[in-house]
Amino acid sequence: MKQLSLSEARAKLSALVDEVHKGKGPVAITQRSKVKAVLVDANWHERVGEELGFYRQVLRSKPLKLEGTAELIGDLDQALDELKQEREASFQRLIKQLK
Repeated sequence: MKQLSLSEARAKLSALVDEVHKGKGPVAITQRSKVKAVLVDANWHERVGEELGFYRQVLRSKPLKLEGTAELIGDLDQALDELKQEREASFQRLIKQLK
């Protein structure tokens, strides 16, 4: 993506708008070396807005649900003990590194 400082973008705004409209990609506008804005084609912006609206509507209408069944295989207590041991070993390694 092309990047220009705010002062450069201001001086070349008409040409930048034409470039973006012709499909040459977005232009990032920086201020103090940080991207503060992006100049994009109006059609692209509209499509992205529509997609975001669709996904927001889907998220509001249907909460995520897990379907089906799960089956536990093995000894749950043993698995928890192993996890505790791994966690303790990890803490011990971390303490050694900090010393």
